[in-house]
Amino acid sequence: MNENNPSTQELNKAEGKLMDSVLGEFQEFNTGLASQSSAEELYSYLFNTGTTLLESYTLAGDTCLDTSGKNAEVTDPDHYLVHFSYPDRFKSIILLVRDVLLQLSIANLRALENLVSEETVIDHFGKSKELLHTELEQCLNYFKVERKSLLEKPEVLKRKLESVQHFSNPWKTYALQFETILGQFKEIDLSYTRLEQTITQYRLIREMILQMRADVQKTNSLLKTKADLCLTGLENISELQQLNDTIKSFEDLITSGISQEIRPESTIRDLEDSVDKLPSLSVPVGAQEGYLILKKIDFKKSAEKWLDYEILPYLSDLWDGQEANFSHLLNVATQIKSSLLVAKKTQQLTSFHGEISSLKAINLEQKNTILQSEEAVVHIEKELELKFKVTEIYKEEEYLKVPLQTNFSLLSNSKPGNFRYFSAQVAQLFKNVGKQVKDVQEKTPHQRLEIALEILETRNEKETPDHYHSLFLNKNFIGDLFLVKRKQQEEALEKIIPYWKKGQNRSLAVIGDPLTGKSTLLEYATHQFKSNDVHYLTPGGEISIEGRKLKMGRNLEEVLSFVKRSISNSKPILVLDDLHLWRDSDRSLLTNVTSLVDFMSLNASKVFVIVAITNALRLHLDTRIAFSQSFTNLLDTNLSTSDEIYKAVMLRHGASHRTLFEKEGKVMNDGQLRKRIGWLTKKFDFNIGAVLQAWIFCTDVQEDSTIQFSEKETHLNDFLSTTELLILKNCLLFGYSSDLELKNLFTNRYESEYKPAIRKLLNIGILDRDPNGYLIVKNTVRQDLYSILKYRELLA
Repeated sequence: MNENNPSTQELNKAEGKLMDSVLGEFQEFNTGLASQSSAEELYSYLFNTGTTLLESYTLAGDTCLDTSGKNAEVTDPDHYLVHFSYPDRFKSIILLVRDVLLQLSIANLRALENLVSEETVIDHFGKSKELLHTELEQCLNYFKVERKSLLEKPEVLKRKLESVQHFSNPWKTYALQFETILGQFKEIDLSYTRLEQTITQYRLIREMILQMRADVQKTNSLLKTKADLCLTGLENISELQQLNDTIKSFEDLITSGISQEIRPESTIRDLEDSVDKLPSLSVPVGAQEGYLILKKIDFKKSAEKWLDYEILPYLSDLWDGQEANFSHLLNVATQIKSSLLVAKKTQQLTSFHGEISSLKAINLEQKNTILQSEEAVVHIEKELELKFKVTEIYKEEEYLKVPLQTNFSLLSNSKPGNFRYFSAQVAQLFKNVGKQVKDVQEKTPHQRLEIALEILETRNEKETPDHYHSLFLNKNFIGDLFLVKRKQQEEALEKIIPYWKKGQNRSLAVIGDPLTGKSTLLEYATHQFKSNDVHYLTPGGEISIEGRKLKMGRNLEEVLSFVKRSISNSKPILVLDDLHLWRDSDRSLLTNVTSLVDFMSLNASKVFVIVAITNALRLHLDTRIAFSQSFTNLLDTNLSTSDEIYKAVMLRHGASHRTLFEKEGKVMNDGQLRKRIGWLTKKFDFNIGAVLQAWIFCTDVQEDSTIQFSEKETHLNDFLSTTELLILKNCLLFGYSSDLELKNLFTNRYESEYKPAIRKLLNIGILDRDPNGYLIVKNTVRQDLYSILKYRELLA
């Protein structure tokens, strides 16, 4: 034996010491737990010492694995304990430590926001410490008893080792799990630190808002005192000297009023800057079945949205009331001062009854306004104290939730008042008068928004469809079962494809509005070729031609150059289903499309290019280059026949094996079905995908699994402003847009008009953000908005 290699006896001795060390550290961890005297101390102890304990056990496991080498058979008792017996219990106890660490952080953060009392925190600390001590003691006792049994009873050791001799060593799996838990410890601590900073920032924002409120109250009180002083002086004028003193009082009032800044721009900017500093975090909020539950919160966006709805309108009320009073008060004070100066000049003390009456009236008005403003003051203080808290994230409901309309509805609509009460009474009184006269009064923008929100709410319910409604989705359909033959388009394809196969130059653009079945028709077309010859060009995807592969970016010229270099024995079919995706900050869509046009003009005999594109984007490109003329064939998918649409709906409904009822609970017969489908067909201008989508909106799955059809309002009304329409046009025309693109496009008015409009459209469920953060139009409203833009002549 090589003298440099340790003997088996020496190895066993070293491993025994290693195990003694692990159990010793476990004992020290539990002993140290008892000496912690506060929640903060316990949190620091669990994080630092718990991390060390986890690393020590992992090191012990790795050391045993390295010692045993490639020998799969376990023969040493400590190897068995570290790799087979202990890990599961150790993982359970370390997960408990992690969960207690998380709950301690939550308790401490809630205490920072005064949401729990000091007694509650102390009680929570005591129970956490007791629970950990009890569980750790039980686990440690199990470890000691198990080890003693194996070391002292050879027959037990033999039986245990035989039970795992055919098992693969699970240590690598456990090691990965322990590494993950270690990462979670660090994630909880990092989140705790960042949330502490966010709480400080929230406190600063709260103090700024309360200071604004206090400034209004202080200014109102100051001017009220000065106005009372002026009134007292005016009422008591009996000699010229008193006249001079009263004039000085009015001059002081006017000077003080003019010097006041009602809407402090610098303070508002500071408030915006403070909100902008709020982070976006993934916060551990709980644990379930061993998993750590994370909640992603954009504090800036949430706080901004909540303040816009709950606080800033009430601050505006305070400022508006103050502004109106100041204007009136200073106007009256200036007029009275002029009268007093005239009296001083003429040295005649005439009666000032008119002036006194005017000043009393404005004084009374000011007092009433201050009294009414108390409602806004109380609301601001109450909402900030109860709801504007960082640790609200730990509740199950949506963080800082506001109604769907948020700050886009007029504030008066959310505040009951005398005018609304009076309007309701008048409406009740005259509701039966003149029923024969049709109401054609134009609805206000907000009324149109409310109608749209009701329609959108219905659609949002179906956004995550159940099994029945998923059958009607026009993309990602399940197999060829749901493909309906579209006679006109398929006949056109049957003429084009044979010419290409015979060696003639061909290229095809499939054109149509959203939901008209462009992608479905592309899929049908590609089925006419060998699957190996068909290549979908998608940014970020991979293309393989004759054994050569390329990872595609967003440079279409590079991809087409690769195709040209790679083909020698094949004639590939290139399919671009989403042409609009081929663009980024380095390469525009027009540049990529120009490369495609050049490629087709030179390689049409070797490569068959099929492109799907909306009619609006086609016409847009036609104004810049000869895009349409570059294709040998154009295929329009806009119109489907009534029979094709009826078959498409019935194929999907038939696959569900459900009974269809009308609203009255009667089973629908074939004639009624045709009538309902025909109604939708005409309503959506024979757009097959739009009818399938509308079927989702008009049907509801009942508790007994039957389907009920009702003629709901399926068209989205035109409630959009020109600004909003221009944003949507950009997103629909090019498939997606970004905040930066829109800012560059509408530079001068972006902050004041377009940024608020983007927020509104995101908030009400018209726009959404894709995984890359780009602005996209939701599928549930795409076709409606396309129709509105065409009607407004903003899209072709």
